[in-house]
Amino acid sequence: MIQTELEQRIEEIELALAGIFESPKAPRVSSYDEGARLFIQLSWVMESHRDTSLDARCVVTIAFTKPQISRYAAMDTAQRRVFQERLSAWVRAAFSERQSPPELQGDCAVELAAHDGLFDVPPAPSSY
Repeated sequence: MIQTELEQRIEEIELALAGIFESPKAPRVSSYDEGARLFIQLSWVMESHRDTSLDARCVVTIAFTKPQISRYAAMDTAQRRVFQERLSAWVRAAFSERQSPPELQGDCAVELAAHDGLFDVPPAPSSY
């Protein structure tokens, strides 16, 4: 796959994740590549203050393997949308299970490793 196409697919995942948690300020999504794994990090504000240094933030970092990203990139548009919905639901559920919102203006963070089952998206049925 061409590098620019792969970057576009990664950006699709980032955009899908950007809106999954309510935030009084715009969430931040970034990705970084560490060779064998790609990390996508989502950060959002749980509690906002006048002084942004006092904002209570949460962060979810998701690790993907290179074969997983390649599987995603090889999907058609309909399959990628199904994957994005699955991923968003899984991240929300995993965050809720592992980290409750901060009780005392603290930050919260969860690290997740994407599992291969998220990528098992059957092809869309033919419209013929």
